[in-house]
Amino acid sequence: MSTTLAATPPAEYVPRDTADVVRTVRDSRPQPLTIRGGERGSEHEDRPVAPDRRVVLSLRRMNRVQAVDADARLVRVQAGARLSDIDRTLGAHGLGLPVVGDHREITAGGFAAVGGLSAASHRYGMFSDNVVSLEYVDPEGRFGTCGRTHHAERFHRILGSAGRAGIITALTLEAVEVDKDRTWLTSDAHRFLDFDTFVEHSLAEINRPGDTLLQVGRWVDTAPLRVARPVGSGQLQLGTVRFGQWSSLHPATATPSLRARRELGARARKGLGAIASHASGRAAMPVRHAAAGALMFSPKVLTLRDAEYLADTVISSSGERGPAYRVAVFAPLSSYHSVFHRLHDLLTERREHADCFTVISAQTYGVRSPYLHEQVGEDHGYISFTCRLRPPSNYPGKRGTPELLHDIDAAVDDICASERGQRYHIPD
Repeated sequence: MSTTLAATPPAEYVPRDTADVVRTVRDSRPQPLTIRGGERGSEHEDRPVAPDRRVVLSLRRMNRVQAVDADARLVRVQAGARLSDIDRTLGAHGLGLPVVGDHREITAGGFAAVGGLSAASHRYGMFSDNVVSLEYVDPEGRFGTCGRTHHAERFHRILGSAGRAGIITALTLEAVEVDKDRTWLTSDAHRFLDFDTFVEHSLAEINRPGDTLLQVGRWVDTAPLRVARPVGSGQLQLGTVRFGQWSSLHPATATPSLRARRELGARARKGLGAIASHASGRAAMPVRHAAAGALMFSPKVLTLRDAEYLADTVISSSGERGPAYRVAVFAPLSSYHSVFHRLHDLLTERREHADCFTVISAQTYGVRSPYLHEQVGEDHGYISFTCRLRPPSNYPGKRGTPELLHDIDAAVDDICASERGQRYHIPD
């Protein structure tokens, strides 16, 4: 039975099965529900927190891997099951999930509810493309099932709806034959100081991935650094830092040398992350930037499982914090170049004139999603920007306020409308 952990608002309900979810939804009406997938941590802890709801539904106890059909390469799980746990269970059968998020705490239901992407999406599409069927509870508290071959319209409406069309309680997922701990990869990295060249190279790699198992491009553009002059009360501005890297990870044959390099690199990254997570104050910033650089300049040799959770190993442990504005877009490959440039120009222009952002960083890779392809007749590139907000005490007026961010949102929507792009709502 569902358990209430808090007697005063916001009340938290922790169901154990779908029947518990049905009862909770019906009993909580008409109060709104906040759904938590069961993650014990989040890669987006620095996002602004929404106001408390009166009822919170946590799926953390609905975390079982219920059945594995190795012959059919299918696995049935509860919505609160972590992808890393599902992958470990599948590994005993010589299988693995084709698309996993870069954070070990991501749950199956939460990932499916937002579509779900990874550096393998150029091969396998979105996580939701690998969902065969699901169980759900609708906003009225009614139980239902849907899938690719039954109630397909409802199926696609629930996937990617972030829980608004229904609470996913169980899923059947496709798996692939792979041993992630023994699949070795080497990284082919290209680095750039010019944004135009970075975008052109990214598009070429997305169009022609070859045998690449994972691919990702990252770009970083910092605001001028303000420092106090030694004499006087003015400010001195140093130059910006702008650079990017595209990484394509290809299969490799394991050798003693590769194994040794992988072990050394893994220990160094984990150690750097641990140091950064315990550092505090201004002295911690160089260490945190070094941890971010460890992700930017990805290692030369690693296993597939290492690569999937590289960001979790380095960035999440580095303790990076601070409010940020994020935007993510699916750009059809025919308009990928234009969308990337227009988004970049929009954000850098707002930084220059409103002084609201410090670091602007971008991430990109290919997405070959059957569902997205059906809508526009071509494949897509995923483009996301993360803009660190300057602390309000550092600038006057309305710069960085919700009004400005809403204005940016409207401009992003205009870009998507004119370029046939689609917004992707990054999970909290």
